[in-house]
Amino acid sequence: MSNDQYELRSMASIALDVQFIWTLGLLAKFLKVFKKDLRLARRIIENPKLEELVPVGKQEQLQTFYFGYNGFYKVIKKKKRHILAPHPHLQMIFRAINEKIIELCPAHEKAYGFVKKRNFQMAATSLIGNKHFFSFDITDAFPSITDVMIEKILFDLEVPEYLVKPLANLVTYQYQGLRRLPQGAASSPPVLNMVYKPMCEEIEAFCQKQKINWCVYADDFTFASEVITAKEQQLLLAIPEKYGFVIKPEKTKDNFGNTIPRMLGLSIVDDRIHLKRYTKLKFSRMLFAAWKHDAYNDRQVDGIAAVIKQTYGEVQNWPGSLRKYWVLCINKRQEKKRRHHEKRK
Repeated sequence: MSNDQYELRSMASIALDVQFIWTLGLLAKFLKVFKKDLRLARRIIENPKLEELVPVGKQEQLQTFYFGYNGFYKVIKKKKRHILAPHPHLQMIFRAINEKIIELCPAHEKAYGFVKKRNFQMAATSLIGNKHFFSFDITDAFPSITDVMIEKILFDLEVPEYLVKPLANLVTYQYQGLRRLPQGAASSPPVLNMVYKPMCEEIEAFCQKQKINWCVYADDFTFASEVITAKEQQLLLAIPEKYGFVIKPEKTKDNFGNTIPRMLGLSIVDDRIHLKRYTKLKFSRMLFAAWKHDAYNDRQVDGIAAVIKQTYGEVQNWPGSLRKYWVLCINKRQEKKRRHHEKRK
């Protein structure tokens, strides 16, 4: 018999399989899921290629999953990002892990990304009243986090040792020679906040000493004070490197205390947050297209309105063109409902 018929696997991989088998019941109890669901999720992850009909909206769609993920590219802020959409059954397990991670390790108080009842407007508002703004981004926020980083934090949180490796393996995928955190899994955002927390605690200690206000939204760190010296900036830039992260040089910004502060797509003018001019024009065009040409559905229009409302509050406080087209969209929606109601009569 040819050796080609056999799959050569590492001892570490085999050992992990054995660990999953022996700890399946304990892991299921820890995550508050059924053993059969966890066992199926493990099988999906182990399958190199799986074609299956999955629910997409109100219909079923044939999709191809590689080791549990259906990969696609999405343009986010003009950058092409690789998104990994997990198999629906796998995503269910990730949601359970999401809840457990939040219970074990709530996000740092200065973290506003992926945290319930916090958003980027609140992050910007927390820095109002300062003159000098300085910011940097972590390169490849999700994939920069490896299973080794996750294991270390789980050990520090005193998660039972026999569950650490299976958990870290579940929430990561093989990419560029290492197991990394995928962008698209429901468990990834709280894991990112969990791994960032020790780094955030060191940043908080430094900023308190130097009287610098700061916040982090996902991988975007922003600092504000009356003056942030060049030395303080260098010391802040050095902290992520201690934790194995790389900073994007092109995303490191400094307003030198004399230009309008811009952060997270917002501007701070006269101690108030505003949408950037480009964003206001974009939303205005979208609302106009929704009103005039039905280019966007009600859900999309409501999403735009939610972002504007978080920034400006009630409709009467919105900038003129945004308020005008939003009111026209609402009036058109109400008129459609009225006509539909009359027809049913």
